[in-house]
Amino acid sequence: MHDALLLSAAGCYLAAALVLYRGLLAEAGVYKRLAVALTAAGVLLHGTAQAQLWLAAGPIQLGFFNVMSLCALVVVVLLLISAMTPRRLFAAGLVALPLAAVMVVTEWAFDAPGNLLASTGPAIGVHVVSSIMAFGFLALAGVYALMVAVLDHFLRRHHLNRLVRALPALDVLEALLFALVKLGFAVLTLSLITGFVFVNDLLAQHLAHKTVLSVLAWALFGLLLWGRRFRGWRGRTAVRLTVAGVILLVLSYFGSKLVLELLLGEHWG
Repeated sequence: MHDALLLSAAGCYLAAALVLYRGLLAEAGVYKRLAVALTAAGVLLHGTAQAQLWLAAGPIQLGFFNVMSLCALVVVVLLLISAMTPRRLFAAGLVALPLAAVMVVTEWAFDAPGNLLASTGPAIGVHVVSSIMAFGFLALAGVYALMVAVLDHFLRRHHLNRLVRALPALDVLEALLFALVKLGFAVLTLSLITGFVFVNDLLAQHLAHKTVLSVLAWALFGLLLWGRRFRGWRGRTAVRLTVAGVILLVLSYFGSKLVLELLLGEHWG
């Protein structure tokens, strides 16, 4: 049942991305509505599969592919919420939805053991939830940063094809990008604060690389927000710093977890 839900969700995400692409080219609202409906169906299926895993009785297993899939679900939910706004922000699904489908299929295809989370007290619950939410906000910001880069590239070369004309305006994308970075930075701050509660020995708990990379990502996003506020940073500078921050965040969690669990057979303490 769990596997069938995952494959069905991945199919819905891919179908939604294809329909969205067709809709942007045709500039027809019916395609966007169908893409939103397919995305909502995918979220329902994906969410049900995740609920079976995370809400099951007993200790929770924080496996690499399970957490990656959960983060993908958060990103798609945020994307789906953006479809309810008056601005055309759902277009980011062209990138986010295929990536989510890949992550879901990866969870279905690979069974990697993870560390068991036997303690589910309030503090560790806040840490886990805030970590996943921070990644969701900032990963989606990374998607919009890539769209800003692509749109800026075509505008500078006056290459305005139908797809470029159908995308949101550059200032709209930048405004959303910084709104997501602000939200992600705030939640990431909470994640780091609650995470330090569980650190006794960085090396013994295999948390040194994860902690250092997370703090570097936090500092980079903080620098980006400072530059936006006091220096008016935007455009390529904002894109580069956002993408660099997301890469650090991906390496801090998924990179270190991948090496520990799949290559070294260890777990975070």
